[in-house]
Amino acid sequence: MNLKITPHISDNKLFKNDWNLKFLESCESSKVVGDNTGWQPLYFIDEQNFSYSYIKSHSYGEYIFDWAWADLYQRCGINYYPKLIHALPFTPVNAQKIYSDNKEEHINTIYDFYLSQEVLTSDHWLFISDNEKEYFDNSRYFHQKTLQYHFKNNYESFDDYLAAMKMRKRKSIKKERTTVTNYKLDIRKKNISNISDSELKEIYSLYLTTIDKKYSMAYLNHDFFISLKNFMEKEVFFFLAYQEEKLIAMSMFIQSNDTLYGRYWGINPGYEKRYSHLHFEMCYYLGIEYCINHKISLFEAGAQGEQKLLRGFGPVIINSFHHIKNKQLATVIENHVENMNKKTVYEQNKLREYLPFKL
Repeated sequence: MNLKITPHISDNKLFKNDWNLKFLESCESSKVVGDNTGWQPLYFIDEQNFSYSYIKSHSYGEYIFDWAWADLYQRCGINYYPKLIHALPFTPVNAQKIYSDNKEEHINTIYDFYLSQEVLTSDHWLFISDNEKEYFDNSRYFHQKTLQYHFKNNYESFDDYLAAMKMRKRKSIKKERTTVTNYKLDIRKKNISNISDSELKEIYSLYLTTIDKKYSMAYLNHDFFISLKNFMEKEVFFFLAYQEEKLIAMSMFIQSNDTLYGRYWGINPGYEKRYSHLHFEMCYYLGIEYCINHKISLFEAGAQGEQKLLRGFGPVIINSFHHIKNKQLATVIENHVENMNKKTVYEQNKLREYLPFKL
């Protein structure tokens, strides 16, 4: 397979309708990836095949955390960066990585490229979907398992979803939603195509409130939210909460054919304590309700968050695959990951006990 390597996703003419590739276009056009960001795009493409990658000079914005590996390298006096990764930037979702009728050959070609680049220390395929997982179960890559919480929809209505729960859990969710109703806020769903640039600026400001609260890094910029109108007008929508026409909170979602992805949340700090249950309503319950009403089979509501368990999001294994060039350190890291994988599977089984549903 003779794949061309390009730094511009616009060179891809075959698969432009996929939501995740539109997301990459938004990232590139708004310059949240590219020069001076630590995310250098590297797309592999020919007339029939495509995949996306990044050369990384840090580990921010990946959500499959390898900081301990980087620390091990540093303590050994060895550079861990740059590395090659295959993932959507700043987005912990199980999205397609390889667009090819011959995925195995495609992966082999990229693997050979990676080995030929002496400067690259490691290769990481993150958030690998089940239909691509089989192509990595070989001796080249070791398998890492982490946990996320997903809502699997097989309900006819929100009441049907509640009816499947134990009484105490059902009453708790009803109480939380009633509390939000009594706030007398106006919560509206808006597609991004119907949001003005001035309101998108407000939405961006609300995104920054969560970043500030968590002492995190603002990976996205205002231009990114504006660019979504150009590239993802059919896939992106928001739930927006207004108090007397003042926008005070937002939650952002991306919709594919069969999955809803919950992405960003923000609330004006002056209202956060006053509306303590608003986050659950706008990030979880409205998303669940939307999936049920629109027959969407899966709701991925973002990384981490054991509080999702009590709302019916089950623990699922997230698959990533890695190759470390330094053989000595690779052995240490692989042994550690193997032990952690056993712990992850054990935790998954224990966490299922906290799901709110009747046996």
